[in-house]
Amino acid sequence: MEGSIRRNYYLIFNNIMTYLPSRILIILNSVIIIPLYAYFLSEKQISIYLIALQIVNLICTCSFDWITKAVLRFYEKYNIKNALATFFSSIFWLSVIVYTIIIICYFSFKDIILEKFAVDNTAFLLSILIVIPCGIRQFLYQILRVRNKAKLYTFSILMYQLSFIVLFFAITRIIPNAHAVLFAMLVAILFIDIYIIRQIYLNYKIEFKINKYILFEILKYALPLIVTNTSYWAILNYSKLIFQHMHEYLNTAITGIAWILSGSIIQPLVTVFTFASFPVLIRKFELKRLYKTYFTNILQLYCFLVLPLVCVFCYFSKDIVHIILPENYKTISLMLPFFASGIFLHEFMKLINIKYHLKNRTYIEMFFSVLIAAAAYFINIKMIDLYSVLGAAVVLFMSEVILVFINLFVKFRSFDYLDYKKILKTFLNIALIGIVLYAADNLIFIPFDPNKYIYIVKITAYIISYYAICYKFKDKILA
Repeated sequence: MEGSIRRNYYLIFNNIMTYLPSRILIILNSVIIIPLYAYFLSEKQISIYLIALQIVNLICTCSFDWITKAVLRFYEKYNIKNALATFFSSIFWLSVIVYTIIIICYFSFKDIILEKFAVDNTAFLLSILIVIPCGIRQFLYQILRVRNKAKLYTFSILMYQLSFIVLFFAITRIIPNAHAVLFAMLVAILFIDIYIIRQIYLNYKIEFKINKYILFEILKYALPLIVTNTSYWAILNYSKLIFQHMHEYLNTAITGIAWILSGSIIQPLVTVFTFASFPVLIRKFELKRLYKTYFTNILQLYCFLVLPLVCVFCYFSKDIVHIILPENYKTISLMLPFFASGIFLHEFMKLINIKYHLKNRTYIEMFFSVLIAAAAYFINIKMIDLYSVLGAAVVLFMSEVILVFINLFVKFRSFDYLDYKKILKTFLNIALIGIVLYAADNLIFIPFDPNKYIYIVKITAYIISYYAICYKFKDKILA
């Protein structure tokens, strides 16, 4: 391995590791909280919570997510120009306008949502209220990212998780339903927002105006992101909405818990690549120091670190469900391989699509996402009718496969940023190691009677040996 490539991996890995502890905390929280949902809440209450949570995600996607993404994208540019005060003032008033629109939409569409998806008025209202502290937290997290405050970011997540779990136990003793979970989330997020605000100091006075040039630049960059992220949200959540509309609450719960189980463990790890790399790539781009090798190495390291974990969900899905969940959720084992692979591909796609953000061509990504989301809706209805939850999982996975391939072939003039052959070589080598180890793992554990403890040992042995072999041959895999 060349010295420059080795330095790239070292820098990328160190950057990722600064945020990895926060992701591990999220995983541990999921391992604790998912079984609690399954054991303490009824299937219908879980389905209401899951739909309410997706309402929060959708509203955040259409409101504060794109605004806070603009903060991350343009902070460095206006910092170089010494114009952050004007930039933040424009961001603040844009946020006020957006939330006013959310309130209007709440009163306009409330009855439709309550009727179509069996969500009660209190759960919907709590979902709307959660959006404000969520938006503030997203803004604060972007500031922590551009200032490289990884320790404060990690500690804030730890505080949120502890406060949420304590509140969850306290409130469910009084009201054991979805309202307890949502209210616990609301209070915990507010607590963390206040804590972060007290820890950082933004020395910028808010001006009573919006800079037109900044507003135009933000809207050109971010408005397509609303449509794009809404389309991605739809692809990931069609199945839950369809099941809930059909009053198949168990299938809503199964689909939601399968997504949470795979997503809450894999997604925190895969998103750390985009989370840690995006500010660095923006800085390199603004300073005109962006190189093809660096970009390629990010994708290779992504496969190197994440693919073994995805293989665990693909090969040991039945064992994982048997360890964690009650018997009535055993169908989840059929969905986990598709969901885990879908998450891997989704974040892989987001990494390659950074090109649109750097070139301010996010409308191209928007076009493809709308096209696939529209097709996925009709295919979901057909596949769910034929194969129920398994059909939903297959459609999600295939949607992600198509999105990756379409976006891979979009290239900009004078912006050749990926070496596809190197990435494919790394992927195939790691996948082959996983298949061989799975066969060996099964042979070793044939003499043992299956039970929870054997499953845990089996999975642990597989993943340790997987990473050990990959590390042993890292120079060949990552070359």
